[in-house]
Amino acid sequence: MREIAVYGKGGIGKSTLSANLSAALALSGKRVLQVGCDPKHDSTRQLLRGKRLSTVLDYMRVTNPLEYRLSDILAEGFAGVGCVEAGGPKPGVGCAGRGIISTFELLDKFRLKEKYDITIYDVLGDVVCGGFAVPIRREYADTILIVTSGEFMALYAANNILRGIRNYDGEAKRVAGILYNRRNVTDEDGRVVRFARAVGLPICAMIPRSDAFARAERENITVMELNADHAVSHIFTQLAQRLLNGPELFEASPLTDEELEEVVLGRASFRAAIGSLPDEPLNTSSIHIQPHEAAIELSNTNRYMSKNLIRGEPLYGCAFNGAMSTAAHLRDAVILAHAPKSCTYITWQSLSSTGRRAFFERGTLLPVSLAPNLECTELSEPEIIFGGIEKLEEKLRAVMTRQPRAVVVVSACPAGIIGDDISRVESLSKPDMPVVAIKADGNMAGDYLQGMLMSYLTLARRLIRRDVPVLPNTVNIVFEKIVVSNTNENFRVISGYLARLGIRVNCRFVCETTVDALEGFCSAPLNLLAYGDYTGQLLRDFFTREYGSVFYDRAFPVGFDDTAAWLRGVAEFFGRPKDAEAIISENEKRYAAEVSALRPELAGKKLMVITYNHELDWILKTALDVGMEIVKIGILNFSQDEGFRTRLTAPLPVEENYDRDNRTGDIARYKPDILLTSYASFVSDDVPVVDTIPMCPDVGFDSGLRLAERWARLLRLNLKGGWKQDERLFKQYYA
Repeated sequence: MREIAVYGKGGIGKSTLSANLSAALALSGKRVLQVGCDPKHDSTRQLLRGKRLSTVLDYMRVTNPLEYRLSDILAEGFAGVGCVEAGGPKPGVGCAGRGIISTFELLDKFRLKEKYDITIYDVLGDVVCGGFAVPIRREYADTILIVTSGEFMALYAANNILRGIRNYDGEAKRVAGILYNRRNVTDEDGRVVRFARAVGLPICAMIPRSDAFARAERENITVMELNADHAVSHIFTQLAQRLLNGPELFEASPLTDEELEEVVLGRASFRAAIGSLPDEPLNTSSIHIQPHEAAIELSNTNRYMSKNLIRGEPLYGCAFNGAMSTAAHLRDAVILAHAPKSCTYITWQSLSSTGRRAFFERGTLLPVSLAPNLECTELSEPEIIFGGIEKLEEKLRAVMTRQPRAVVVVSACPAGIIGDDISRVESLSKPDMPVVAIKADGNMAGDYLQGMLMSYLTLARRLIRRDVPVLPNTVNIVFEKIVVSNTNENFRVISGYLARLGIRVNCRFVCETTVDALEGFCSAPLNLLAYGDYTGQLLRDFFTREYGSVFYDRAFPVGFDDTAAWLRGVAEFFGRPKDAEAIISENEKRYAAEVSALRPELAGKKLMVITYNHELDWILKTALDVGMEIVKIGILNFSQDEGFRTRLTAPLPVEENYDRDNRTGDIARYKPDILLTSYASFVSDDVPVVDTIPMCPDVGFDSGLRLAERWARLLRLNLKGGWKQDERLFKQYYA
C-alpha cells in the first residue's frame, strides 16, 4: 500500500491537484482513499459532486465514542474514491493541528487504510505545527509531493516544507518531487526550474493554467470526470502511472533563506528584485508614544517573578497548582479550574493532604483543606481541538447560580496551549459577585511559586478597594504559608500577642479569609509579614508601590530576642509599649531559667548546620546562650528564598550556596556533636546527634528552646552507642 502526502502553500491548488490525482489513480484500477487535512474541509468536494462531508472532528465532538461508525465519516466519490475530511475548529480558537492528530487516531482504530491500495493526504502546508506534520511522520506517508508555483511565497513555503521533512527524516529519502502548478507570473518557469535544481528534486508534473479547471469547478467535479481525454487529464494519468511504477525518492535538501532569494530571484539583490524602497525613515509624527510609561509598565510586569524564572532553574511544581492552592483560601469564593479533571484532582489532593493528616493524627479540623471549594470545566479532547471558552462560560454561569461571593477562574496547560482567553469571562461579573481570571496556563507561566504570586497579585488588583475607612487598632497579616502544618498554630500565637496589645486582625492575605476581608484590606493601618523571605519581600514591595501600604519591618518573630523586638515595635506603632513590656517580662524569666537548666548538658558542644533556611537567628541565639560552639553553617540554594539574613553581632562561619557534596568532608573536619539539617539522611556514626530543622519554625519566644531541649534529651540517650550496638548485632545475625 502506498501513502502519498501532498503539501504546499495555502491556496496553491493542493486540493484540486489531489482530487484529480486520486481520480486518475482510481481510474487505473486502484482502490484510493483521500483524506483532507485542512480546516477548510473542501479537499474532497469535487470528488463528491459538491457534497460537503461531515468532518471527523465535528463528528467526534457530538458523538459518544461507543457509537462511532465508519460510515458516518466516510463517503464514496467519483470512481469509488473513499473520501474523509478531518475538519478543524473555528478560526482563532482551539488547535487544528491537534484535530489532525485526533482524526488519524480514529482512522487507525477503524483500520481504514487497510481497505485501500493508495491513500492521498491533502495537507495544509504549515509543517511548523506538529499536527499538520503528522502525515510526513514515518508511520504514515511514504511518498511526499510538494505543490508550488513560481511565486516567491509559494517557493518559500515549499522550501519550509523541505525543512520540516529534513527535521523528521534526516537524510532519508521520501520526496518524489515537485508538482508545478503554473500561475503565469514573470520568469515562472525559470524560477521553478532553478529551485528544483538547487534542492535536487525532479519536476514530476507541470500543470498548465487551463480553463478546464474552471469548467470542472463550476460543475463540482474533477477534470478527470469532466473529460478523461483532455490534455490536462493526461498529465494526471501520467503522474498516477509514475507513482504506481515506484518513483525514485529523494532526501529533503532545503536552502537557507539567503540561498532561496539568490536562486529564485536571481543574483540581483533582494531589494532590487522587489523594487526600490524609500530611503527616508517612516513618518511617525502621528503616532503618540510614551516610552517612560511603557518602561514602567514592563518593569512592574517583570518585577514579581519567582526565583526559578529569574534564574532559569528547574520548575518546582506548576503555576496552575500554585494559583489554585492560594485562591482556595478565599472561603466564600468558588475556584473554577479551566482544566482537565486530572489536573484539578491533583490540586485537590495537595490541598486536602495537610487537613487530612491533621485530622487523622490530632483530630484537628481544617475546613479549607478538608473540603476545598474547587470546581472544574473538565476539559477533554473536543475542547482542546475546538476551544473551551463556551464550556467555561456555561460552567461559570452554573456556578454563579449558587451565589458565591466571588468566582476565581484559573487556567491549566491545555487552555493556554489552545489559546483560550479566560479573561473574557470577567465580563460576566456582577456587582456583588466578581469573576477573577488568573491565566496560569499550567506550567507555561512558571513554577508553583509563580502561580502563587500570580494569584496574590491578581486577587489584590481585582478585589482590594481603596475607598474604605481606616479601622484603628487593626492589622493585616500578609503571606502566611498555606502548605505548612503549623500555619494555624502560628496564627493563634500571633493573634494572642496582638489581642493582649488590643489589636485585631483585619485580613489574612491570603489564608482562610473572605472576599469582604480582602476588599477591606486597605482599612488596616499596619501590615505584618508572616515571612520575610523572597516571596514576602516581593509582596511587601507590591503593596507598598501599588497601595501605599505601611509594613512593619520584621516578619513573624521566631525565638526570644526576635519576639521581644517584634512586640516592642508593634506596640510602639499603636502606642501600647507597657502592654508589650508586660508580655516580654513574663517570658524573660522563664527563658533564663530554661537556658540555665540546659547549659550543663550543651555547653561546649559543637553545632554544624546545613539547611535551606535563610534566617537562623532563632536557633543560633539559643545555641550561643547555652554555650554551644557553632562550627559551620552551610546555606543551600533554595527556590523560594535568597540571601542569608541575621541580626546577630557575633561572627558566624557561614557559607552560602553550600555544596552538599562537601558534607562528609566537613563532618570529618569539624567533628560536630550535633548536625542540624533540613532533611533526614544517613551520616557518619561519628556524629552523636543528627536532627532536622523545620523549614517554617514555630513562632514565639520558645522556638529555639524547644529544639535545644530535644538535643539534650538525645544526648542523654547516647545514640552513638547504646541501641546502635543492638542494630549492628541484628544486621550481623538476622539481616
